[in-house]
This record gives sequence, C-alpha cells and structure tokens, in this order.
Amino acid sequence: MRAYEVLQMFGAYAKDAGVENLFSLLGTLRRPRLADAEQRIFHDWVLVRRQGVELGFADSEYQLAEGRSRWGQGQLLLTQAYFYAGFNEVQSFAGELPFGLSFADSRSVARTKLMAFEATRHSYRNDTWDVDGYRLSVTYANDSQRIERIACRVLAAPVPREGTVVFPALRMIVDAFGTELRSSQFIALWGNAIDDERRRQADEEREIDLTRDFGATLGIVGDRGTALFRSITLHRNRDMESAGWSGELPHGLDFEDSPDILFSKIPSRPAQQSDSALTGHAVWHFDAHTLHVLYSNLDNRLLRIKLIAPGTWKCVEDD
Repeated sequence: MRAYEVLQMFGAYAKDAGVENLFSLLGTLRRPRLADAEQRIFHDWVLVRRQGVELGFADSEYQLAEGRSRWGQGQLLLTQAYFYAGFNEVQSFAGELPFGLSFADSRSVARTKLMAFEATRHSYRNDTWDVDGYRLSVTYANDSQRIERIACRVLAAPVPREGTVVFPALRMIVDAFGTELRSSQFIALWGNAIDDERRRQADEEREIDLTRDFGATLGIVGDRGTALFRSITLHRNRDMESAGWSGELPHGLDFEDSPDILFSKIPSRPAQQSDSALTGHAVWHFDAHTLHVLYSNLDNRLLRIKLIAPGTWKCVEDD
C-alpha cells in the first residue's frame, strides 16, 4: 500500500466504499465508532499494528464546526493518518511514503524533499508543513538522523465566535489583576459578558469561562463575595473547544508562532520549561505578570497563553 492511497481518501465517510477498501487492504476487521455523544468524545482511531498505519476519524459535525448541540451526531470522516517506522509491537510501514520521504531520511534530507512547502514550515522538536489539503508532521529519532513517524491530518474548521465582542487592551487586563469582580475596573473589561450566571460560576469553580465569546478563561482567587481577578488564559481557536482569543497577545506573540519563534521572541531563560511528545510549556516571571505558554509539539504552534498576577504562581513540582 502507498500512503497516497490513504491520503486521497481524506474527507471521505468511514462507511464509504473507498474507505472500506482501505480496511481490506490493511487486513483489519476493526472499524471506528464513537462513544455516547454525552461523553463529548468526537474522534476514534484504528491502529493496524502489522502494517504500521493508524487511521483517525472525526465526527463530521465537530470537524466542520457546525452547531455545538450537533457535535457527536454526524458521520465519521477520515481525517488523519499516521505512518510509523516501528515501535514496540507496531511494525514499520513498508509502503511508499508521501513526498518521497523515507524513514532513513535525516532532518536535513526531509526538509529538502519538502522544500516546495518551506514557507509553511514550523519547527522545534519536529518539523511541520502545510501541504495540499492537510498538515504533515515529521518526528525524528537518533538526534534527527532518521524519521520515526509521519503524521498527516486534515485540520478542523475554526469554531465560530458566539456574539460580537470588543477585546480589551492587554495593559488594561494586567492592570486589573487583584481587583474585585464587582469593581468597575474589572467589569469595564468585558462589557455585558459577566452576568449573574458567570458570577455564580466564579464562586463555585474559581474561574469564569469566556471561551465561546472572548476565547479566554479568567482565574479567580479569594473567598465568596470578595473574589479577586488573578489570571487570564488566552486560548487558540479549538483549544478547549474555544472560539479563540483574537485580541492583543503579550510580548509580540502570535498563536501561529512555533516554539522556535517563541524562544526567540522571549530570549531570557524560562523559570521552568518542559516537553512531552505532544505538548510543552515554558514559564517566565516579569514585573507585571507571570507568563505561562503551552505549545503543541505536533503542530509546532502556540496553544494557550496565560498571564498571572505577579508573585502568585507556584509550580506544582514545588508542592
């Protein structure tokens, strides 16, 4: 099997004849299915260990960003494909890889083969390109001397914003740290968005969820009735199913920045920094705020930017 035979089926329904033919070629009887919609799980995967291939499927209503009440009620679409060099009990994919890539390629060779898409490359621990209709991510091993995984994924449509909002200036947000939720300074930031229901949420959950309109989450501290504004988390569209923050970001950052660009824009050494296979984070302390940035090690883009009142952040590892 060639990778192209899988990739040309992106966007097809799981029950289409072409996708059924893929299952036959892979020699698997497994089929994707979603759990109950109430569990809010909108993806499923089929891993074929003998072939070194994993196919990913998404609910069509979720993938296309239709109304939230319809998420989980659509049909499954083929949206992802992973080709593995082999690990544990997963065999190496023996077919032809996209764009002439080989698992024996080094990072420099892979970049040369994808030079036509160089303008889209985002890099850090791996390399990611936006190619024809999907995002291709290459993960390396042995100090970038060989490829261990190629991930191909159709990006989900952006989640639309609910209502019209005016984003407050970042300076005004930071200046409001430590103010009470009923203060005019805090209320002025969000217009009419902070209603009684959201104030009750702040009392009960110690946060205010503004992800559907502003694309942000507000952190609260203090006793009921004297709650204070402590932090704000600015979300990328689709992070936490958010509509995404479209206002100003700190330190000239952009959600499209790669981790490489993040660390060039904030060259000072982070107070804390850690990476896993899928995500990483870094923390800096400034006079006016603490900055916590979560980024994707698959997409090589920023996911979540959190500003915290100075002197109040504590690493969980210090507990």
